[in-house]
Amino acid sequence: RLLRTTWYPPACLERSRTIYTMKDSLIDIGANLTDTSFIKDIESVINRAQENNISHIIVTGTSVQETRRALDLVSKYPQYLSATAGIHPHAVDATSTSWVEDLNLLARDSRVVALGEMGLDYYRDYTSRRKQQEVFEKQLELANEIELPVFIHDRDSGNDVLNSLRKYRPKFCVVHCFTGSEELLDAYLAEGYYIGITGWVCDERRGQELSLLIRRIPLNRLMIETDSPYLIPRTIEPRPKNRRNEPAYLQYIAQKVAQCLDVSVEEVTSRTSENAMHFFSLKNL
Repeated sequence: RLLRTTWYPPACLERSRTIYTMKDSLIDIGANLTDTSFIKDIESVINRAQENNISHIIVTGTSVQETRRALDLVSKYPQYLSATAGIHPHAVDATSTSWVEDLNLLARDSRVVALGEMGLDYYRDYTSRRKQQEVFEKQLELANEIELPVFIHDRDSGNDVLNSLRKYRPKFCVVHCFTGSEELLDAYLAEGYYIGITGWVCDERRGQELSLLIRRIPLNRLMIETDSPYLIPRTIEPRPKNRRNEPAYLQYIAQKVAQCLDVSVEEVTSRTSENAMHFFSLKNL
């Protein structure tokens, strides 16, 4: 498929005449823009992202309902947003009996660029691990059937997520918001997977280990994301009073990653954008 090389602002953003090439701008591979915190000012959020050199945003689907909402949002900004379609591990107990059929239909929408957010979460344990595993593996089966990359959530699952990925072997996989161990990182990289880095790395308290591990990630396997409205970079000065993260703050993650890797911000911008274009098959819209 033809990769997208230049982004042109959609009609709602025409007041800004800046046109960025993908290599000069950032791609946010994971933003929860359907969160209720964005209901009142989503247009302003999109405008600020565009003004801060964000050329594309991928809106994360975390359930059948949230995926539908993500696609509704994408329809309002079709040249600027794409979506994923998936069932987050926290949402598996709320799935209907028709969730597989519903997700199958949603995932075949041309605006969907990956299947997920899917995976396992043993940190919160909001839902049974057995049910999490069942829903996760059915999504992996679907991803292979329709040949979509997968967007993975893994928190404190040990090797359970890794073992399921080894079982189903999706063609493309990104481990979203990686916060795991050195051993787990090396295992994911050995499988050929991509790694998504969030504002967690900007946290001087809990992000110290991650800031060291980033050096182990080859630039051709690295992508960055805000996971808005969560994980606001603590390097923002002054920090927003509402503590809400948004895509405009992706630049702070790029800056921190560049610092960790001892490369320029421009290099991080170029390489992560190229990786996102390739992984999600972003193309001229």
